[in-house]
Amino acid sequence: MSHVQHSVRLPLALDKALRQAARNRETSVYALLQQCVRTGIASLSGEQTASQTNAEMAHEIGAISARLTHVERLTERSLYVVCAAYAFARVAAGPRADEIKLTSEINAAFARQLTLAGEV
Repeated sequence: MSHVQHSVRLPLALDKALRQAARNRETSVYALLQQCVRTGIASLSGEQTASQTNAEMAHEIGAISARLTHVERLTERSLYVVCAAYAFARVAAGPRADEIKLTSEINAAFARQLTLAGEV
């Protein structure tokens, strides 16, 4: 199979998106650009089947779901740390409490915040 070389000029925003997508897929920018051209031509000519489109959509939804799970874990951990800091600040302001009571206050504050956030 012989190849023909083409020069492609991309706007800066599209170049950034292409580079990010290549990093996410762990491939080169050039390989992804070739795939984009093939997919685009197939789409324009009606050659792309519904199963290909569905597979691509399922892959992207899976990637979004994984990222969302990570963000949820980070958010929950951040909320826990804030509640712990709140409880430590309350203890520092008044008489010293034992560790068991402090832990229960942290967990109670954490549960209140989850309830307020609509998680429970």
